[in-house]
Amino acid sequence: MYILGLIIKVFLLTAVLTSCAPVPRDFHKPIYEGGTLISQGCGSSGPLDTMVIQLTDGVEVTVRASSSDSDYEFVNFYVKTNITAPDGVIFQLENDLIVIEDNLTNKSWKLGIKYLSTYNENYLGLEDSIIESVYPKLSQKVQAEIKESHQEMGLIKVTPLSEIIGITNSYDIAFGRKRYFNTGMWFSTINREMESQLEDFSVYLPSIIVNGNKVDLGEIKFIHVKYIGIDPLNC
Repeated sequence: MYILGLIIKVFLLTAVLTSCAPVPRDFHKPIYEGGTLISQGCGSSGPLDTMVIQLTDGVEVTVRASSSDSDYEFVNFYVKTNITAPDGVIFQLENDLIVIEDNLTNKSWKLGIKYLSTYNENYLGLEDSIIESVYPKLSQKVQAEIKESHQEMGLIKVTPLSEIIGITNSYDIAFGRKRYFNTGMWFSTINREMESQLEDFSVYLPSIIVNGNKVDLGEIKFIHVKYIGIDPLNC
């Protein structure tokens, strides 16, 4: 009886850990012709809130954006962008502005990009141009720990128009195989000027110069979506 009870408990625990549950979804869904929607949630089970765009020479752009109700103390809008490329591909932003258009009111905003985040090995500029990370709301001890961690990982901040070179890395997976991934840079911009949550808006990122050739991404649209999604309970 003890063994039977143990088997039943294991079975029930497995069922709970592998089962799914309905979860309310509230996010901004990106729309872009030729792009691919993905989820960055646990096990790719979350909302399809990120757009992946393939450019020339293997350059890949991922974009995510969100808008919430206006709050004077907290940021109510952000755009996060990641750009990666294979070994040897050189790219940079043409300018340091992101344009946001509210498709329901025709209002627009220009959001500046303050810096790019990247790795030392991806940066082609001078060391003197690296921007020092400052966290004024944190203690000196915590700031020192963060800076030490970034140095160990090779993380740096550089000016928005810096040249970046793509690098392909790999790591081991099962049966002696390797999984390859590209690196590059990422940046985000935030804003508190929106008077209310944007339900339907468009993002215009700076053009990207890839190996000397300018690529214009054009309009990336976002619409506010609410629905019930399914998440594994063990996430």
